[in-house]
Amino acid sequence: MPSDVTEDAAEIDTLRRQITDKGFAIARDVVAVEEIDTLRQFWLREFSADLPPSTIVWGPHLGEQNRVLFHQSDDCCMYRSYDFLWNPPIQDLTRTIGLRLSRMRNRVADVDERAGEYFEADGYGVYITTSYYPAMTGWMAKHEDRADERRHWHFMLLLTFKGEDYTDGGLHIEDRQGQRVDVDSQVRAGDVVFFDGSLPHGVDVIGASASDSLGRLQLFSIPTFMERPQDNDRLVGTISTSRFVKAKLRPWKQRVFGRQSS
Repeated sequence: MPSDVTEDAAEIDTLRRQITDKGFAIARDVVAVEEIDTLRQFWLREFSADLPPSTIVWGPHLGEQNRVLFHQSDDCCMYRSYDFLWNPPIQDLTRTIGLRLSRMRNRVADVDERAGEYFEADGYGVYITTSYYPAMTGWMAKHEDRADERRHWHFMLLLTFKGEDYTDGGLHIEDRQGQRVDVDSQVRAGDVVFFDGSLPHGVDVIGASASDSLGRLQLFSIPTFMERPQDNDRLVGTISTSRFVKAKLRPWKQRVFGRQSS
């Protein structure tokens, strides 16, 4: 269906039932092919930059800046963008489609449509991300995503496609019957995958038959718990000694000289 048409209740119920029964579902023709092309061109340019290896952001904090990075470790090899909703979007169309599909995911999960967009007292929220797994090197280890009692269901919009842009690898899920499912082989342009992130899943090494293969590119939102800045060890670790001392002296200066000295 065109991307500007709201899906009906019967389709949502069907997707929910398939995830409940199998662990995943595929909604066909949700996003316009023209939008897929625009997103793909933008992000392949962004990820073509010579980015130095960086530590991946697993625990974001409130107020975190948007970023685009490359990460390689024993757990994965990929490029990833971080588009936090309190910042201006990295790219308008990515933010628009990411939120549109996040709301669809919420309807499938049978929760408030905008859950995750407005941060709750425990810090729960979502951010929009694109992930790029380069041909011959991109991968992610098998893992399970868990939060609290919330349904940790994901959506995934592929922007490149198995059989066209890469030959092997991609997303696999162990379904509720314990069967290993090659998800990417079932997806065509415009489809959206929904799956239970608490099931084991990962990205097998992206294979390619030609040196100019595009590799694997996807867009989705990540639900997580945003830490308060003062509780985030990664942020605290960036504070210089001089800034720390200045912050500690500020209350004393205000008492002695008055607030205007701050």
